[in-house]
Amino acid sequence: MNSLSHWLLHMTTRSIRRYLVGPEQRWVFERPAPGWAPVLVERTSLYLHVPFCCHFCPYCPYTKVPYRASLVEPFTRAAIAEVDWWADAIGPAEITSVYIGGGTPTLALDSVARVLRRVRERFRLTGDICIETNPADVNDETVQCLRDMDVALVSLGVESFQPENLAIIGRDYKPLVAEQALALLVESGFASVNVDLMFALPRQTVADVTADLARAAQLGADQLTTYPLFTFPYTSVGKYMRLKAVRMPKLRMRQAHYRAISRWCAEHNFERVSVWGFKRGTAPRYSSVTRDDYIGIGPGAGSHLPDGFVLNTFDFNSWVQATCNGRSAIALRMPFAGEMSGWWWLYWRIYDTRIPLDGLNAALCNDAPKTRQWLRVMEQAGFAVHNGGHLELTESGAFWLHLAQNYFALNYVNTLWTQARGEPWPQAVAI
Repeated sequence: MNSLSHWLLHMTTRSIRRYLVGPEQRWVFERPAPGWAPVLVERTSLYLHVPFCCHFCPYCPYTKVPYRASLVEPFTRAAIAEVDWWADAIGPAEITSVYIGGGTPTLALDSVARVLRRVRERFRLTGDICIETNPADVNDETVQCLRDMDVALVSLGVESFQPENLAIIGRDYKPLVAEQALALLVESGFASVNVDLMFALPRQTVADVTADLARAAQLGADQLTTYPLFTFPYTSVGKYMRLKAVRMPKLRMRQAHYRAISRWCAEHNFERVSVWGFKRGTAPRYSSVTRDDYIGIGPGAGSHLPDGFVLNTFDFNSWVQATCNGRSAIALRMPFAGEMSGWWWLYWRIYDTRIPLDGLNAALCNDAPKTRQWLRVMEQAGFAVHNGGHLELTESGAFWLHLAQNYFALNYVNTLWTQARGEPWPQAVAI
């Protein structure tokens, strides 16, 4: 993106944000003020970030640490200490879901089990436990550990069942490994098994995309989550372009693939449950992001609190040192002003592709009339239709939302994470 395009994008974003949310909302993450503490809450969700990886996928933007057995115990102690810090700060809240991501959580399952035990001791865990897995890490022992931890929902990062596509994105396992891993997870009795698949890769055809969908469904996946390549500038793809063939896909190609995915899923009884996700049957929905509130445990983990966002330091050693010394690992905070919390709720309802119209007044209060005007514009443009008490995104609406995410929401993430990765305790980051 050239400087003029970047400036136009920035000004457009700034104008839209100011109109929707209001001028009082400051889009700046800063160090928490002295004496700041999170408010007490009755219920929330929890995210546990396990940063260890043996192989760094060059497109992955998340906080990663090269796996060494000697680091697992410091991570475990620090994560348990952070659970205690949050319990002391917000009280013994009900935890309505636990999401475990990474990194590669399956590299440290004994550690994860110990952290979950402390979560159960300090909170009231009532919801499902969800975890990410990689094909090369799934075996009988892994499955038994997950069952022992009462994990209910599992996501397998297959990305593709075709060797040429796996090679393009830097995955070094054979498709058979992914097929065997998926079959084992499906037959192991989890409440839901999701498969992540990538589309709009270089030289990937529509037939390739639908073949991947068909193979995942044939092997028993309950949910399919599809997404294009994101080249964050600070990933090795974006920064070094080591994979010379990899670029953000062209609009026409991305749209053709997205339409093919939507139509294949509709023809094979997979209903759309998010911009990216499609589910069949009565299995519970797997989602890594759509929690209204959550606390984050681990280096680089974020938290969504009733009064704003906070973000942990990304630096592993700084995170360990802070938590093990009884301090907060929170490096940055952006408080909410006005109806910001309600707009955040609306964003995820649009991401879900189903907006409950009777919830607008409670969520957005004074901004509800403005919201209804924007939703009417979406409907008139053919991006959404009424269905009972909901407004549902059409295929076209879902596609253009996913495109807007690339150019707006992911731009915010890139700005924030680039600076947060560069120094352990930044002074401020404007997005």
